[in-house]
Amino acid sequence: MNVSQLYLLFFAFLGVSTLAAAQSCPYPSAVRYVDGHFQGTDSDSPWVSQAMSGGEFVETFVGALFTPSEQDERKHGYLEKCIYKTLRGKTVTLRYGTAQAGGAMSLADTTHWVPGTDAFGQQIFQCDDHQPDNCAFTFEGKKAPTGAQ
Repeated sequence: MNVSQLYLLFFAFLGVSTLAAAQSCPYPSAVRYVDGHFQGTDSDSPWVSQAMSGGEFVETFVGALFTPSEQDERKHGYLEKCIYKTLRGKTVTLRYGTAQAGGAMSLADTTHWVPGTDAFGQQIFQCDDHQPDNCAFTFEGKKAPTGAQ
């Protein structure tokens, strides 16, 4: 194997590992009403809504909101919620449950995340593209404190 083939293999692997790390809100078809709330269909899905009545079907992905930890920071923050509409027009918001236990989230490098402010004047990034994959982010789990074993 020559050097150019090694570089090609290295960059191909790097690209695959980067793609594997990107996550997005679940597609509407992957959201179900179970035991009083909406959640992702995978048995270990971290996506869950607040308690809600009525078992409707989620029809449309509306968008997502991200709150940065510092002004204009796209690499550290928290994905506040993924927003959906049901067949009857009811709003459903899913939150990434694992993130509540700690960890950092970052926005994927995409033009679909637009900076703005919320009702309280806090900076947010909003993605209102109707394809969840375009509202991609990465999640890094909580790290152990320095010196912990």
